[in-house]
Amino acid sequence: MKKVLAAVIMIFLLAAVTACQKREEAVKIGHLQIVMSLPTYVAFEKGFFTEQGLKVELVPFNSGTDVIDALMAGRIDANCGSSSTGHWFAAQNAPDRFKIFLMYGTTTQKDDNTFVVVVKKDSPIKDLKGLEGKKVGTFPGATSVSLARLAVATQVDPKNVVFTEIAPPNLVPALASGQIDAFFTPEPFGMIAISQGIGEYMMKSPLSLLNLEGGVPGGAFSFTADLVANRPEVAKKIKAAIDKAVDYINEVRPFLAKHTGLPEPVAMAIPFDKWIKLEECNKAASQAYFDLLHKDGAYPQLLDTTALYYE
Repeated sequence: MKKVLAAVIMIFLLAAVTACQKREEAVKIGHLQIVMSLPTYVAFEKGFFTEQGLKVELVPFNSGTDVIDALMAGRIDANCGSSSTGHWFAAQNAPDRFKIFLMYGTTTQKDDNTFVVVVKKDSPIKDLKGLEGKKVGTFPGATSVSLARLAVATQVDPKNVVFTEIAPPNLVPALASGQIDAFFTPEPFGMIAISQGIGEYMMKSPLSLLNLEGGVPGGAFSFTADLVANRPEVAKKIKAAIDKAVDYINEVRPFLAKHTGLPEPVAMAIPFDKWIKLEECNKAASQAYFDLLHKDGAYPQLLDTTALYYE
């Protein structure tokens, strides 16, 4: 009798395990190996995806263009995350291919914890006016150049400044060699230049000059529209896991060093902006940011960015 009972229990347990395995949904999540993606690493490392019954494969990408292309082509189910500006470029041609469910950035005009303007150590350039006639490095892309130009325009005619697009790994070497006189970028590049004895901060928080009262929502996390339409419960579970991870952000800085390759001292000190849950998102602020960049020529077409969110 005991043997029969044990066999029944074993069969029950095997059936339960099999049922759990069947319920587990496979998901591919693309990400850039940067600070913005931290909630993705938290959800992965602390088991929040597993709690939701998701079997997640993290797929790293080296550029925002690559991860957005993969999202639009359906090679990944979610992008967690990359720039909001890259999403807007994609939406110019196909606004119905993705839905945004989390933002990363600032929420007031005064906030800007990540962007910096860095000059060479002991440079005579002390303010934005000093950039007149100089070469300023930025990330590649029209929006990066527009942001730098718009900030500079508050103090000096940007036509008198030469903006040079440089791949992120080459920014600090370009400053060291004199190829550029300054660079305008998010961290950690300022921190790296300073730690190497190459640069110094000429200005922190330059985006605060742009008069965007609702802040600058610079990053976005998104699903494919196909996932939302055909696997709606999976979309909800991804959002739930990431949202839970946002609540743990301040406890998990070591995951940055593990997943991004940043030196641990940089990972532990790098400033964060805010991860903004959909329920707290100021959609009008995103639209104002887009409109500013559109006016500067970064985008050829007008776009209703408020229609791009997951509901």
